[in-house]
Amino acid sequence: MREVYLTAGGMLTGAGSLNQTWSTLLAGRTALHTDTGLLETDFPLGIIPGLKQPVGTAARLDELLDHLFIDLPPLPEDMPLICASTKGAVDELLTDRATDSGQIWQLGEQIRACLELKGEASIVSAACASGTIAVIQAGMRISSGETDQALVVGLDILSHFVVGGFTSLQGLSPAPCRPFDQQRDGLSLGEGGCWLLLTAKRPDHSAEGIHPCRLESWSISCDATHITAPCRNASGLIRVLEELQSKTTIPIGGINAHGTGTVYNDAMELLAFDRCLPEQTPVCSVKGCIGHCLGGAGCIEIILAMKSLQENCLPPTVGLATHEKSNMRLSGSRQLELLHPSILSCNSGFGGINAAVLLSRL
Repeated sequence: MREVYLTAGGMLTGAGSLNQTWSTLLAGRTALHTDTGLLETDFPLGIIPGLKQPVGTAARLDELLDHLFIDLPPLPEDMPLICASTKGAVDELLTDRATDSGQIWQLGEQIRACLELKGEASIVSAACASGTIAVIQAGMRISSGETDQALVVGLDILSHFVVGGFTSLQGLSPAPCRPFDQQRDGLSLGEGGCWLLLTAKRPDHSAEGIHPCRLESWSISCDATHITAPCRNASGLIRVLEELQSKTTIPIGGINAHGTGTVYNDAMELLAFDRCLPEQTPVCSVKGCIGHCLGGAGCIEIILAMKSLQENCLPPTVGLATHEKSNMRLSGSRQLELLHPSILSCNSGFGGINAAVLLSRL
């Protein structure tokens, strides 16, 4: 089995580019704001600055792609592409307009055409773990020798369908979400897009931009407990953490957690961390800053984990004031230094899907 490296990445979130998002996180600020007229809701949202097209539409998805790939380096034509998304331009289905782009089953081919690639294109739609699973799929293909490199793209845009769905579930917080806070009362939705390059070739440390890292280990599970709620006993995430650690000797230096700000998700995660990891392992969540970016969340958080490795710290958990009880060390209003030059990024989604990757500094 070959080693796998993450060599480059870029993103757009409600806080802007990678560097803008990182600076906003370190400053403890939120990019979640009440609607600016795109949606009829009073819930705070993480809206990407500069996007003008209506939410949930193929036009907005195209606009995001136009902005997202500005800094993408030249790619070989045969580069395989793995996309991650949950809904695509889902609002197109709420109208009688005919559309031939933007739907979840079309995204792989659409992005491949946008980038003028001729390699295989596939799509992962596994709820909120989609982005992390897409990275794992790329890692598995490279590790096995099926391919030498892969491009992963994760994205989701805000839509009437998704906001209406989470409103019906009573899952949204009336204020910017507060991950791992004792008074947390729901999540905040965001939109975002990102790209990641993975390769079997050890990268040159002199390369500009975000520092490369090694993909050390990964795991996926499904607890199959409920269509939306996580297993209260954290059975699925515990299996992920146990398997991931069994495949490597690298200790976990910190965790970029899923951390949605909902009562049951955050309790489930802390239960799993307390069960499987050493006390005082540092933990953060970025969703109080940029919101929950659904299918793009996993990829975005992996890139931010790469930034954490580069800077040797976890960013503050924006919105966290009163820490939930845990043996872990929650970042709260300040940065936390990594215990080791490695970081775990994990996500848990509807249907009981759990996924995690462990990255290490080169």
